[in-house]
Amino acid sequence: MSVSEILTSVKSNPYIILNKEELEIFLACSTIIKEVDTCLSDFIRILKYNDEIFFQEVSDKNEILLRKMNSIDEAEKLLKERLDFYDRKWDGCGCKINYYE
Repeated sequence: MSVSEILTSVKSNPYIILNKEELEIFLACSTIIKEVDTCLSDFIRILKYNDEIFFQEVSDKNEILLRKMNSIDEAEKLLKERLDFYDRKWDGCGCKINYYE
């Protein structure tokens, strides 16, 4: 997919699944606002493309997910939720993230 196809798709779906090449294309055009290595499931990134905010993560099925966020605050909140889950996983809680929600 091209950047315009990625944007069209992500704006009309709760999330989209990218392959590695598509992620690289999108990353090359975006500004990384925040990037966190989860040490369990690759990186989580908050990205900005033009004036829009996106959240990119890798699921437990090794799928690269991209979702459009309404604001930087919403993206930061989701990032905090994800990092809290990863902290609990380190403690052996057995909890699972629903990446597709």
